[in-house]
Amino acid sequence: MRPAAAPVVSVVTLLALGFAAAVAQAVLLREAMAAIGGSELAWGSVLAVWLAGIGAGAWLGARRGGASLAAFGPLAVMASTGAAVVLVRAAPVLTGAGAGQTVTAWGGAWVWGFAVAAPALAGGWCFPAAAAGLAGPGGPALAYALESGGAMVGGLAFTFALAPGGAAAAVCVGAGVCAAALLASRGAGWLALAPLLAGLAVAGPAARGLAHAGWGWSGRLGELAAWRETHVQRLELAAGSPAAIYADGRLAASFPDPFGTVERAHLAMLLHPHPARVLVIGAADGAFVSMLRHPVERLVAVEEDPGLAVVLPRWLGPPAASAWTDPRFFLEAGDPLRLVGREKGLDLIVLDDGDPTTLRRNRTRTVEFFRACREALAPGGVVAVRVGVGDTYLAGAGGRLLAILAATLARVFPAVVAVPGDEVLLVAGREPGTVTVDPAVLLARWRAQGARDGDFDPRVVPLLVDPARAAPLQAFLHASRAPVNTARHPRAVLLAAALREARGAPPLLNAARALERLTPAVLGIAVALAAVLLLARGAVGAAFGMESGVIVGFASMGWWVLLLACWQETVGSVYGEVGALSAAFMAGTVAGAFGARRWLPAGAGTLAGVLGAGAAVSAAIAAGVPLAFPRAAIVPLLLLGGVLTGAAFPSVSLLAGGGAPRRGVGRGFAADEAGAAVAALLVGLVVLPSAGLAAGALGIAALEVAAAAALLLAASRRRR
Repeated sequence: MRPAAAPVVSVVTLLALGFAAAVAQAVLLREAMAAIGGSELAWGSVLAVWLAGIGAGAWLGARRGGASLAAFGPLAVMASTGAAVVLVRAAPVLTGAGAGQTVTAWGGAWVWGFAVAAPALAGGWCFPAAAAGLAGPGGPALAYALESGGAMVGGLAFTFALAPGGAAAAVCVGAGVCAAALLASRGAGWLALAPLLAGLAVAGPAARGLAHAGWGWSGRLGELAAWRETHVQRLELAAGSPAAIYADGRLAASFPDPFGTVERAHLAMLLHPHPARVLVIGAADGAFVSMLRHPVERLVAVEEDPGLAVVLPRWLGPPAASAWTDPRFFLEAGDPLRLVGREKGLDLIVLDDGDPTTLRRNRTRTVEFFRACREALAPGGVVAVRVGVGDTYLAGAGGRLLAILAATLARVFPAVVAVPGDEVLLVAGREPGTVTVDPAVLLARWRAQGARDGDFDPRVVPLLVDPARAAPLQAFLHASRAPVNTARHPRAVLLAAALREARGAPPLLNAARALERLTPAVLGIAVALAAVLLLARGAVGAAFGMESGVIVGFASMGWWVLLLACWQETVGSVYGEVGALSAAFMAGTVAGAFGARRWLPAGAGTLAGVLGAGAAVSAAIAAGVPLAFPRAAIVPLLLLGGVLTGAAFPSVSLLAGGGAPRRGVGRGFAADEAGAAVAALLVGLVVLPSAGLAAGALGIAALEVAAAAALLLAASRRRR
């Protein structure tokens, strides 16, 4: 028998809800990432609050509200998201941050929680209230599929249409879409287009107004001269000279900078006797202008963000004009990993792109990347790595970060030499004995190369390398027993992120050091205890709807976080692609929910099979498939994970409701979101940086296997 036709209002509301939730989640994630310098600390904190709020709202929606009132839910989600964006941008004022300082995750947590809670509660409440209008046994599956379908469209729309305009534009257009859907469901005809057109009309002015208001709230000096949202980050330029470029709220470069960038650039060029072919990763600070004073044959500066590469000639202004017409200079916009693999016979590689504070930035600080650098060097070639840690105090997290990066370099290169300073420079040569930082040798190279720069006095070279400070620094690195930083186990990320975040927040640094000492064995014990509790519940014949919903939500969010981390680590930033990657997962949930509605009987046996298949997905992630074949594997794995999540929901709803469909939808959805909230917090902030990708994925697989066994055990107990 074919399922009965669904009421129009409920169908349109669920589609609009999915669209609104996807746009809202993407906007809030981007805002949070931009607020703390692009760090994935935003993933765990914001997603946890978002999903917990949705779960709480769904619990309420299972008891209160009808389909007519729920029709206003998607519009409420977008409206409250707009208010949330304003709150996040105003966080420097609300938290009392100093002028020009960004808000840390530690200091701004309460602002994010308050801002994210309202749209999350509205979205969570709306789902079971709207789903109540879908009668019949296939109602929960249809509701889940419709909401997921709307989310898929919302994610794609955000990535490919809304993201470039910024948060305010996305909210305005999203609100217009939701209002149009509300009017269309009530037979308004062509009148339904009016709010959509209004949203499009106000999007531009709203984006400009928010950009200037956010700049004022930040307390930075000067006026906002220009701004740009790219697929990688938010860029802002302060008016006046020197040019001050901000990326995700933090000062990325000041140009010209004769006492920082100029000295660092010339010192790097003196590390090789004849640097003819040079590659620089990171172009925002304009160091290439000083490097071109030396007799290079070819200098390539790599800027990962194509949007920044487009505006850089204009934003750096006249002081950099000579570089753009120099035939020896090439500015490349693209993936540093790909470009390093393409270049051969390099004399000098300078990694000037900053510390690995995010998984995206970590890509150029791993064993794998350093191996690629070694392959790109000519005989006698040198690599120089800038580390944002000073040598004056090495006992804390800064020293640990420096030791990890030095150990990672030493795994690939025969020797590593450290140059002291406010920012330590790690130097490694392709062959033993290649590197020297002897001041006399460096000054002789300056004279031999014939470089001329009115902003640089070569007499400062002995001060820049300072042998008296270099000796204890080198002794510290030799005595350190630090692990290496890899793509599978990004040990440096949490330390670097916490170090930058923890200015004035020592508890965060202490937490980072504690998590670094957290071994996979400790996590294994935690997983074993959770598995025992699941099996104990199964042994007493529990209905197991809520428990299985939590595990399904935990697994689905765990996959999402791990796979997005793999994307960020291998392909690049998820700042712009987060909507499209979420859409891939949602496309899978649509297919899974529709497939389950048509072909799979809801119940414990079906759910156990789905969890077993999920364990196989987790095993593939643990085996490193998405890291080995990122473009070929990550999106299919997201799709497959979505299929399993969608296929599980009808069974979770049936078991959680005890025969009451609306209660089952609300409780099942709440359990799913609660599990996802826990995973967002634990997998993103604890498991991945402390135990690595493989341990995290295997832990998820173990929980899925235990839940499947508990389901079957509980079902057998109830049949007796």
